[in-house]
Amino acid sequence: MKKTICPGSGETTRVICLGNIAYDIITRREDNRGGLFFYATPGGSVLNTAVLMSRLGLKVGVAARTGKDFLGETLLKTMKREGINISAVESSSEARTALALAKIDERGDSSYVFYREGGKEAALSEVERTMKAAALSEVFHTGSAYTYDDATAKDTLLITGAAKRSGAVITYDPNWRDTRIKDKKQARKRIGRLLALVDILKLSDADALGITGASSLKKAMRALDREAFVTLGNKGAAYWDGNGFSERVPAFKVKVSDTIGAGDAFTAGLVRRLADTGKEKFSRKIKETLLFASAVSAIVATGTGALGALKSLAQVERFLAASCRLPSACRQFSGTVR
Repeated sequence: MKKTICPGSGETTRVICLGNIAYDIITRREDNRGGLFFYATPGGSVLNTAVLMSRLGLKVGVAARTGKDFLGETLLKTMKREGINISAVESSSEARTALALAKIDERGDSSYVFYREGGKEAALSEVERTMKAAALSEVFHTGSAYTYDDATAKDTLLITGAAKRSGAVITYDPNWRDTRIKDKKQARKRIGRLLALVDILKLSDADALGITGASSLKKAMRALDREAFVTLGNKGAAYWDGNGFSERVPAFKVKVSDTIGAGDAFTAGLVRRLADTGKEKFSRKIKETLLFASAVSAIVATGTGALGALKSLAQVERFLAASCRLPSACRQFSGTVR
């Protein structure tokens, strides 16, 4: 069945996000006795992306599994408060809510220690039910270790396949974390199978290198042999058209608090642009899309954690109007993103 995302349909576009949800436990300072000061915020790549999509005006649902504990209950409340459909979120007393401890350095970059390493605790018990929910989506997004972990990779492929067969646009952010992956060869094979279903691929430069094992970004992109949006940290973002980087935008200059969720924000920006342009025009407006997604990412980087700074689509519009460096795109983004 073919679905059509009509230009300007952002507020009615149905998005399903599949993957891990967690609490981010963030620290950036310690006392003179080695004590660390922590701040806890809802997180996990899929939750971040879903919340940011919702704040950008999209209709979003999440499919995930969390613990039936006070942390999991707070995650559910947070998503409901953000207007996210949680009917496909499983809450289980046999699972622990995932935790990601993040240490922020002086540049705002983060390093992680993960508790509950995915596995069976993250695996859905009602896969067929989730497949039916995914088949109702117009955009289906998944990402991170959930897509290549032993316990969840097969289910991810099944659920994504159901969404693909129904005509949904498939978006993917692998979020490769080298130190977390024990069997890199197996993970790369699983990602490769999933990529065959993906319409819009978002990568960081580190993701591209990790997935392919290549020694340079260009070699990695040639090995992937497909179009992709690539984030480059403080160097901005670019679009690989299958042959080379055909479009680039520099990073917006902002005061960075931390970079947690910056990549998730970029993905949310891509999907909002897809909803506004429609699939056909999306591929013809790459520069504007890079600018919009980069603006969402820049705003998120000014706050604590992924969800501290971005509040609304109007905020992105104002940011672009004030700081956009591409005059034609600025005129387009002034007052509307459509």
